[in-house]
Amino acid sequence: MRKIDAATKTLIQNRIAEVEKICDSELVCVVTKRSARYVLYPLLTAAILALMLPLAQGVAQLLGFYGFTLQFQHQAVVFAILAVAFAATPLRHRVTPKWLQQQNCARYSTEQFFRQNLHETPARNAIMIFVSWEEHYVTIIADRGINERVQQSDWDDLIAGFVTAIKADDMENGFLSIIGGAGDLLIKHFPLDRPKTNDLPNHLIELDDAPYVS
Repeated sequence: MRKIDAATKTLIQNRIAEVEKICDSELVCVVTKRSARYVLYPLLTAAILALMLPLAQGVAQLLGFYGFTLQFQHQAVVFAILAVAFAATPLRHRVTPKWLQQQNCARYSTEQFFRQNLHETPARNAIMIFVSWEEHYVTIIADRGINERVQQSDWDDLIAGFVTAIKADDMENGFLSIIGGAGDLLIKHFPLDRPKTNDLPNHLIELDDAPYVS
């Protein structure tokens, strides 16, 4: 995940403040580099490929190449190289099933909803925009008071637009666009008709790597 500069953070914070001034809701943005450390499938893929080396030698012998005898040490070296290549580079997301990455992101985002105390607003009217950068995952989690009026399908177009922005490495416009779109829905369903306090932070919450290994 590229570093988010101070100017972008200020723009995000100001956009959240603008939305909250005119709607009876709380909005929080959370971003993490990834929602889990992916190890299992990279190591499994490396092991399978290393174990398949004897097949490659058999094919080579059929083609008339007899000058090399495969030994266990060769397989061990290949496994070590592939394990590093798959586990320590973006290739880890290529060999890890998409469903598992989505599952990890969903778990981590739900955990953060409660860790950031979004469920404790008096009117149960908070939403969290959660971004997991490496998985290209974006979700909006809303508390009970909002879910009673706004359907998940209403958020889907906003989420799809942000995912496109992430793939284009354009986090700034992605955040500003989804905050503005969410604000339009919140203003429509929860117009501000009373004084309110700012119960949750407006600044972008940046998380360290998730503690989970997957």
